[in-house]
Amino acid sequence: MAILTVYTKLLNKTLDGARIIDMGSTKTCQRFVLPYDDVTKVGKDYIQGKYAFYILLGKSALKPIAYIGQTNDFVNRVGDHKQKKDWWDTALVFVSKANEIFASEVQYLEYLGWKKASESPYYQLANAKPIKEPGLSDDKKNDMELFFEEIVFLTRFYGCHVFDMKTNALQEHGAYEIFTVEVKKREIKANIQYWPMSKRYSLLEGSLISAIESSCSKNAKTLRQKLINDLEFCKREGNLIRVIQSTNIPTESGRPSLIAEIVTGTSMPGTTALVNKDGKTFADLYPDK
Repeated sequence: MAILTVYTKLLNKTLDGARIIDMGSTKTCQRFVLPYDDVTKVGKDYIQGKYAFYILLGKSALKPIAYIGQTNDFVNRVGDHKQKKDWWDTALVFVSKANEIFASEVQYLEYLGWKKASESPYYQLANAKPIKEPGLSDDKKNDMELFFEEIVFLTRFYGCHVFDMKTNALQEHGAYEIFTVEVKKREIKANIQYWPMSKRYSLLEGSLISAIESSCSKNAKTLRQKLINDLEFCKREGNLIRVIQSTNIPTESGRPSLIAEIVTGTSMPGTTALVNKDGKTFADLYPDK
């Protein structure tokens, strides 16, 4: 069985600090994991003057955020990002150990990265404009596509899924249950996908949730506003909000009541409000949760 060894250098001797990661002498791609506070110093010491492909990563209530870019002046470029983008906390930076990447090649990597990330459902892409494919010979394209495969591998190795496509939910998260939250007199009807192993919820496409809030919790209000204000995921129809794209809903410890509040805009016990197609409530199926 073939074995792949991945090497990690801890630049400040901590697992959460700046790191250099590569796959040894047989692979040319080298990745830097740079927390926000370390990007300038490490950039000056290791990256400045090299052509680099990079991903800025940040968090949000609905989906994590990513920005795809390229540069050969990393310190100035990241300084500009610090002034204009306040949402990111980590940079993943990729360079060629053999210095085999130049302007047109790194632009092609940026195009490949933007194209693949824009097709992924797991991240919000912060790039304001589409990135056009640059002119490059077929031989160079082939080389960069192989290099990009290493970028994708090292990105997944870090635990970032910005380049991943949708997979079958059963394969990704294990068995799941579909629940419905319905308030007929208000025409509210939302379908919820729940994975008990990871305690994750998704609000499914086509759901109708309340556009009006009354007694729901502060946390539910915050998540509702982020969802309602994002036209990528929903649109308003009178007193209702129609979900036009399924989206993950973060919860505290898998609490079903938070989901019920997000759907109805009111305080509601999710253990009984979430009902499956057989009439079983959340509490019936998961009494210990």
